[in-house]
Amino acid sequence: IRRLPEHLVNVVRPRQSTLIVTFCVAALAVVTGLVVAGMGLFGVIALIGFAIAAGAFLDLRVTLLAIIPAMVLLPELPLAIPLRTEDLLMAPLTAAWLVRLAVTRDPWPRTPLNWPILAVVLSELVSLLWGVMRGTSGVTMELYSSSFFFLKTIEVAFFYFIVVYTIRSERDVHLFTYVLIASAAALGIWGVMEQGAGAAGEAITGPAGHGGYSLLGLTFVVLLAVLASLLLTQRARTARAITLLAALPVIYSLLFTFSRQSYVGAAATLAALVWVRNRMLIIPAMLAMLALPFVVPEAVEQRASSVVTNAPDPGTGSRPYGTRMRAVKQRLPEVLGSQPLLGFGPAALPPGFLDNQYLLTLYYTGLLGLAAFLWLLASALRASYRSYHELTGGLQGLALAWLAATIGLAIAGLAGSPFVAVRVRQVYWFLAALAVAAVKVKRAREESAEANEVVI
Repeated sequence: IRRLPEHLVNVVRPRQSTLIVTFCVAALAVVTGLVVAGMGLFGVIALIGFAIAAGAFLDLRVTLLAIIPAMVLLPELPLAIPLRTEDLLMAPLTAAWLVRLAVTRDPWPRTPLNWPILAVVLSELVSLLWGVMRGTSGVTMELYSSSFFFLKTIEVAFFYFIVVYTIRSERDVHLFTYVLIASAAALGIWGVMEQGAGAAGEAITGPAGHGGYSLLGLTFVVLLAVLASLLLTQRARTARAITLLAALPVIYSLLFTFSRQSYVGAAATLAALVWVRNRMLIIPAMLAMLALPFVVPEAVEQRASSVVTNAPDPGTGSRPYGTRMRAVKQRLPEVLGSQPLLGFGPAALPPGFLDNQYLLTLYYTGLLGLAAFLWLLASALRASYRSYHELTGGLQGLALAWLAATIGLAIAGLAGSPFVAVRVRQVYWFLAALAVAAVKVKRAREESAEANEVVI
């Protein structure tokens, strides 16, 4: 559209929605007819994928708006390999985006994280190939296999760049932010309902399913960073009230995940928000923390206090941080002594306990992979901090949320692996893309204003 004559631009844009709706209805009719005619499942899936790709080619926002609630709310599909709905949406979306880049000759999005992301992808690829050669990792599509792990990294990277490319106006930023807030509120309500229906003292897992309480808790950490940041930066009372209403079920559900690493991540996130945004809130925040043991249920209080006291887990009898320290002492000499440079390959974890993001990255991808990951983490911190000081209002809240979520997950990574969990990575990198796109939109608006002043 940007290459059309000016008198045609306003004619084409309003018709996009009509074209998309017409195409989707036609595709749905064709698919329905083929199903009735007895066409195979893979043929139907291919046609649906083609319809999604065609719709995304016309307007990428259509598919992205479907991916946001899918990545937050929907569980894995009942298949032999761990796929979710957003994975099926990402394939045609990525294909459509690459075709669009080729047709329009638009440049690849330039962001502060391009080179660190490339370094992480290449380090995982090299470690994967090295692990395959040595027999420590494979190329099958089984659960948490090396190839699956690597493909998920590629998917998340594409997702980040597609969001940055797609958002062209402040209206787009607000639209995607509202959808994310609504998805966060829905996930929080899901947790509230699950907690009410479950047994006392049982951790909620949400769409993550059995054993996914830590994954759900870390997802809530990122969403809490978004909601709390918007509360601190928005001025409109209605917007703040809506954000507060969305935050209440998120906070409640986070508590009942009973995830200690999520508690640590949430505390670090809120501390970062207060420190960066308004240090006058430090004393009230500390008083609120001291009052929590008297407000939250006893089961939550015991679980949270074990972070400090290192009390044994009632279910297993193990001491959480003692177990982690033993794992570090056992695994660190192993990886440094045998595969220090390239590691054993992504997801090449043998049976045993290894719940530390940095040790896990070292084990998977070696010193090169750990250096690339730390570079990416440092670049995200620097870019989010600069974005916060460049933006204003609600847009500034997105940058603040990105900064706080990065700090929260980085600290939670000392006792967990938040940047390995796919759902957490998707939500986090979507937030990062929103903040980066907000800066891009702001700069484009300023350049346009300067150009108009020159013309006048």
